[in-house]
Amino acid sequence: MHYSYLKKYFLIFLFTFYILPLSAQNVTTINGKVTDALTNEPVPFATVVMKGMQAGTNTDMDGNFKIVTSTPSDSLICTLIGYKTVALRIRPGQTQTINFALKPSQTDLMEVEIKAGENPANIIVRNIIKHKDDNDPASLTSYQYETYNKVEFDLTNIGEKFKNRKILKPFSFIWDNIDSTETNSKPFLPFFISETLSDFYFRNDPKNKKEIIKASKISGLENASVTQFLGDMYQRVNIYQNYIDIFNKAFVSPISDLGLLYYRYYLIDSATIDNQWCYKLKFKPRRPQELTFTGDFWVHDTTWAVKKIQMRIAQDANINWIDDMALVQEYTYVEGKQWMQSKDMLVIDFAAKEDGMGFIGRKTTSYKAFQFNHTISDAIFEGTENIVVVDDALNRTVDFWQEARHDSLNEREQKIYHLVDTIKTLPAFKSYVDIITLFFTGYKEFGNFEAGPYYTFFSFNAVEGARFRFGGRTSDEFSTKLQLSGYLAYGTKDEAFKYGGGIKYMLSKKPRQFVGANYKYDVQQLGQSDNAFQDDNILSSLFRRSPANKLTMLEQQKAWYEIEWIPGFSNKVTLTHTDLNPIGNLNYSYYTNTERTTVKNTISSTELSLYTRFLYREKFVSGKTDRISIGSAYPTLQVNYTAGLKDFLKSDFDYHKLTVKIDDQIKFKPFGYTYYVLQGGKIWGTIPYPLLEVHPGNESYFYDYAAFNMMNYFEFVSDYYVSIFATHHFDGFFLDKIPLMRKLKWREIVGIKAISGSLSDANREILTNPNAFSSLTKPYTELSAGVENIFKIIRVDFIWRMTYIDEEYKTIYKERFGKDSTTPTQFGFRASLQLVF
Repeated sequence: MHYSYLKKYFLIFLFTFYILPLSAQNVTTINGKVTDALTNEPVPFATVVMKGMQAGTNTDMDGNFKIVTSTPSDSLICTLIGYKTVALRIRPGQTQTINFALKPSQTDLMEVEIKAGENPANIIVRNIIKHKDDNDPASLTSYQYETYNKVEFDLTNIGEKFKNRKILKPFSFIWDNIDSTETNSKPFLPFFISETLSDFYFRNDPKNKKEIIKASKISGLENASVTQFLGDMYQRVNIYQNYIDIFNKAFVSPISDLGLLYYRYYLIDSATIDNQWCYKLKFKPRRPQELTFTGDFWVHDTTWAVKKIQMRIAQDANINWIDDMALVQEYTYVEGKQWMQSKDMLVIDFAAKEDGMGFIGRKTTSYKAFQFNHTISDAIFEGTENIVVVDDALNRTVDFWQEARHDSLNEREQKIYHLVDTIKTLPAFKSYVDIITLFFTGYKEFGNFEAGPYYTFFSFNAVEGARFRFGGRTSDEFSTKLQLSGYLAYGTKDEAFKYGGGIKYMLSKKPRQFVGANYKYDVQQLGQSDNAFQDDNILSSLFRRSPANKLTMLEQQKAWYEIEWIPGFSNKVTLTHTDLNPIGNLNYSYYTNTERTTVKNTISSTELSLYTRFLYREKFVSGKTDRISIGSAYPTLQVNYTAGLKDFLKSDFDYHKLTVKIDDQIKFKPFGYTYYVLQGGKIWGTIPYPLLEVHPGNESYFYDYAAFNMMNYFEFVSDYYVSIFATHHFDGFFLDKIPLMRKLKWREIVGIKAISGSLSDANREILTNPNAFSSLTKPYTELSAGVENIFKIIRVDFIWRMTYIDEEYKTIYKERFGKDSTTPTQFGFRASLQLVF
């Protein structure tokens, strides 16, 4: 018996100290987190299981999970409705970390048929809409808070094939700094990061708001064109508004008053969050390709305020260059009185492909130190600008930022500053930046000098024949305050050199003040708009409708001073002396005395002009050197007064001109938007027609929004006129509803351009040939209809010229400009290239 007990205890000993450890060595422990691949936000309630097995777990509210098993498979699978399933390999028998980054899928929610009563989700949505004014801070008497904003841009979706390319060998050190935790996300290459800390003030009566930026930090590539393209990344999103403006597109908010017409809602959960009972609703668009979102939100059951919302644009929405966009907002109930936004995250994946490189913009904002319904000093709101940057905002210390940030930088973000600053010093990076800059600006940088624009190196016209030009300007490396420019051109037919040069100097940044001077001796096409291709652009040569034979040899000296008194309000004073000499088929002979005995075919004038521009509350995105306007909610007003100074610098004429112009964009949500330009002008004095208002025509096949596209150069001249240009962009409102057209994502446009004017007898009779042009005896009008967004970049307009098209007028036109001239036509097509979202 004693032996039996010893044998029994011996077996227990072996099992405890030998068998169990062997078994423990076969245990696989996996810790991990599931996040949204775009926003990095945690994904709760995702299912994580071993491949081929039913056992698994769900992620908690923070997206975390843990699995311990002695029977693992070779991979771990993560699934969740609305996301693509992801499988990752594991190491059996080891403790490890596996993180999942989920991408959205196009899987639709299953339809739910409500047979008795109303969908409870719709009842909740109606309560949200009913209490919007109560929960929207914009309804408060006043409020203020401190806000911390961070914007980051990264090249992303960088795979092994891309990393191993020869052109990226100089950047190989970057991949060593990427988080080594096992995940299905790919490395990124940061190229820009900025931080701002500001105080925001709002008052309802009188309505006003002001943001005072007290600290700003910028690191990375600054490019004016890229900044303008991505300017909306800096805008704030208010989900309580019916429409959310993103890249000039009016998306319907999921809690819009019209939400039930655009979305289907599903009640999927309820829980206590921060001691508040909340319902969780999921939503999706009712129809394809509309400007809507998919996502979910938590709503408080008592106040019907949104507690948290996560949404992304519908994958088939009619918007360009954006592969995915997600918005996350969180709200807190301050003092149990008012819901205020506490967190805001906007992440946009620009033009990324499944297996190709793209780039991502991330904006994260946090808010704290709330105060509301209190008196805010009037001094805070002084001035018209609603964003003010304090003088030393860019000079804050590292210690200041460590204390001032609402959340400290994580390890990844700390690496970004180091990576960005290091990357900028690499010669290869500078070369790539040069290529991007060349594409956007037309200039190639060579240290202190930039050569260009490249599209003017060669062109041709009827007077000069083949034209060759070389020019350039100094770069920011030479100076950020002083810029010198110049060019030299030569025509093979007229065998003549042309040239020009200029200087521009920034006197101060606050207020912004510039002085400059220019000289030009060159051929020029009068009678075209400021928006037209410059005369020696190769595209202008290739796509003319008629020969460029109505040209002017211009010699001009100009000096100017410009000051911006406050953001959006500026003045520019210019002194210009110009000598004009007609060449080709152009003739503007005029009488120089009242007796009509002396004739001259050249014009010499000296002008002093005062230009005023005002855009109320214009906003800018400012970098270290560049500043880009991102517009305003108000119209732009431009006023230009010009005085002709007779006998000053041998000027021939005394006259006065006044031009007033107003332009704006009006949104008719959800029917698109209208861009309009109203302009009027008056000229006092007797002068030859090149100094009058030569209404802008267009003799190319490119569409010019600032010209009459069916009008030829010098066709109509006035000394008094009013005009209207208006184009409505439907943004695919009709075509998106036609199944065969939906996939093309074309967008409809219609427009009208009209002008009415007059010409005094004195200004006609000064000419030796009073019939050298037409005056507007009746309004000139043209209508247009077309399609934009063809292949995302092409716009085509079909244009009807409504007046001055009869045979009698065409005969008169031939007599004025010659039998070989191209007479106006009633119908025509015009095309243009545009880069829009």
